Amino acid sequence: MSEEVAAPAAPEVAPGAPEAAPLTAVSTEAPEAPAWTAGLAEDAQGYVENKGWKGADQMLDSYRNLEKAMGAPGDQVLHLPKNAEDAEAWGKVYSKLGRPEDAAGYEFSGGPEVPEGSLDLTPDLASWAHEAGLSKTQAQSIYAKYNGRMEQAVQEHENQRLEQASADKAALEKEWGGAWEENIAAGSRFRQKFGINDATMNKLEDALGLRGVLELSAEIGRGLGEHQGMPSGEDSGAGSQFGMTPAAAKAKIADLFLDDKFKSDYLVKGLPEAKARMNRLHALAHPEVATE
Repeated sequence: MSEEVAAPAAPEVAPGAPEAAPLTAVSTEAPEAPAWTAGLAEDAQGYVENKGWKGADQMLDSYRNLEKAMGAPGDQVLHLPKNAEDAEAWGKVYSKLGRPEDAAGYEFSGGPEVPEGSLDLTPDLASWAHEAGLSKTQAQSIYAKYNGRMEQAVQEHENQRLEQASADKAALEKEWGGAWEENIAAGSRFRQKFGINDATMNKLEDALGLRGVLELSAEIGRGLGEHQGMPSGEDSGAGSQFGMTPAAAKAKIADLFLDDKFKSDYLVKGLPEAKARMNRLHALAHPEVATE
């Protein structure tokens, strides 16, 4: 038969002593740790719950995997605007890709010298590049190619001008024949009379071509020199536009054969004076033969 053990008797309290405070039960379980999302905003906590992350380590692993998938850190990822017309959003994209703050930031320099009177497109190119969202490197690359093409075009134009000038000179030398030196001298008098410098003559040549300049200056110069030592007398070409040119000499020969007296002196009588005149005119009319 089992023995019953009596519970210990409560201690006696001396008369007049204060009553003892009742005993409180103490839990032996550890306190519950706060949730790892504590402190996050309500929407952030909802996002974590939807992702199913059980701890910060899972969230960190997810972020690392995201970076690996994208191949770049988040701050290096470029998000393109959905709206192609959203200029402000695209402006942010262009800035990240290297577009300067304004067109002056392209720092275009080293271009070819712009000829006087020509249009300098450099400021426009910078403005257009900025509107298109080009980076500084892209814009400078295009500017360098543009300058190279412009230099090539200028050189091609100069080569064409020189070729045309050479052709004009050769044609006039043939047309003027023996009057070439006279007309060139007349052109020089024209320049001296009016103080025309080389720059002005170049502008005239650009506008009229070498042929036009030589003809104009010779015609004016001959008019100025009518009483200043220009050739005069028979068959001198005095009063003609360009003197006794081959064309003028041929016309003179034709006129003489319409003159009955000269025909008689030259063809019938064979006078030396008539023969000499005809020989002189033939030399002027055919300078290429006379110089052989």
